[in-house]
Amino acid sequence: MNQKAGSFLRGLTRRRLLVAAGGAVGAAAAVTAVMRHDRAPQPVIRHRIVPDGRARRLVLSWPSSNRLLLAVAQARFFGTYNLDVALVDGPRTGRTTIADVVEGRAVGAAAPLLTWLDRYRLGPIPVHLASGLQSGGFRLLVRRGVKGSRLETVAGMRIAVTDQDMADRLFFSVMMRRKGIDPEGAVHWVTLAPAQVEQAARAGEIDAVAAHDPLAWQWLHLPDPLFFELENSTTGHYGERTNLALGLSDSLLRSDPVAAASLVMALRAASDWIKAHPDQAAGLMAEAAGGMDAGEVLAMLRHESLGISPVGHDLRVQVAQYVDEMKLLGRVPDTVGSAAYARRLCVNVLEADESGALAIPESGPA
Repeated sequence: MNQKAGSFLRGLTRRRLLVAAGGAVGAAAAVTAVMRHDRAPQPVIRHRIVPDGRARRLVLSWPSSNRLLLAVAQARFFGTYNLDVALVDGPRTGRTTIADVVEGRAVGAAAPLLTWLDRYRLGPIPVHLASGLQSGGFRLLVRRGVKGSRLETVAGMRIAVTDQDMADRLFFSVMMRRKGIDPEGAVHWVTLAPAQVEQAARAGEIDAVAAHDPLAWQWLHLPDPLFFELENSTTGHYGERTNLALGLSDSLLRSDPVAAASLVMALRAASDWIKAHPDQAAGLMAEAAGGMDAGEVLAMLRHESLGISPVGHDLRVQVAQYVDEMKLLGRVPDTVGSAAYARRLCVNVLEADESGALAIPESGPA
């Protein structure tokens, strides 16, 4: 055999071995191979994680002001994925849910992405973002009789929020900054309990309120009309982005990747089902909507973007967009690379390596 033929046969043998190996892996599980082209190429094989049928009990923390998606997941999907989900007791805000998972009272927390980013800027935490949950229902409502039909007219207004640190204020601060308005110096933020907002507006003590559904929807549709809607996050490109996001503790991600994946799958299934069956979803959500009946919930759903629950690359893209907006408020340094930062904060819980481990980056500014 000449030298050229021998080289050809050796190459052919190697190719056959690689094909055979790939076939064996394919028979065992569905995989995605990612080749890193460097001096010594090594295939990085990712396995799609699937539920294993084992029952698990997980403790989550969820904002009290919006548990509509959670109500559907509890009623229809957690059991399908063999999950017994309990909640941390007591009223929760986005900031307190994050504190619950950071301090070990829960293995996962739902919070607005803007609130997550505001917490990450204080330093790394042992929590990574695993999934978007639903689009935002932010609404800026202006008291009837107050002049102004555009966002540019809010300068000088007294705008109520139910919590100074909630994402409602951050979201509309971003929108103001885009219009050249200083959200700290040009408007007056007033913190009121939800029960005080209507009374303060009727007394002329506030000009507007920044809030989110379902509470914002209820104020907008009071029997005796009090507000009109100036701006919202339910239309345009904001309507296609997630608001609430699920963060999972690194301890859960490392110890039980299947639990993490099952939880994300159940919540995404609930999100998709709401989009496909809004009338049925409204009935399940009514009790969690704080006094709204099914018809009112359905009307609200028809004015929101449904089925927004990004994971993996899609989640990272949206997180990077929010990072860019936090830069407008001076809450993330301009020197931080938004895409790189997003990669450090997010984890894809639906894929693991051959050992079953997830690729968990170190969280924190890039």
